[in-house]
Amino acid sequence: MLSKQVHKKFSRRGREELYLRWGIDLKTKHRSMQLAWLVWSDTRDLNHIRESAALVGKLVGFINTGEASKKTFGLGFLTRLKSMGSPNWNDTMSTL
Repeated sequence: MLSKQVHKKFSRRGREELYLRWGIDLKTKHRSMQLAWLVWSDTRDLNHIRESAALVGKLVGFINTGEASKKTFGLGFLTRLKSMGSPNWNDTMSTL
């Protein structure tokens, strides 16, 4: 998922800068997959953890919106249930 989001969230120049910052050569294949594998790879380095969190936040959209997604907290179902409405008596009887 992260590797796909890199192409959606960053321009070509932004991706190149990102790859260089993370030590990925621009002439290699599957750069976005390499980046996804590098995220959270060094859990003992606090700077690496901060950079990983910032990158994931940008890719998922937390940093741009300023608030966490409802799906993160399990509240994504609320809008779906509201739009579906409650089943009425006729719908229940038709299944019998």
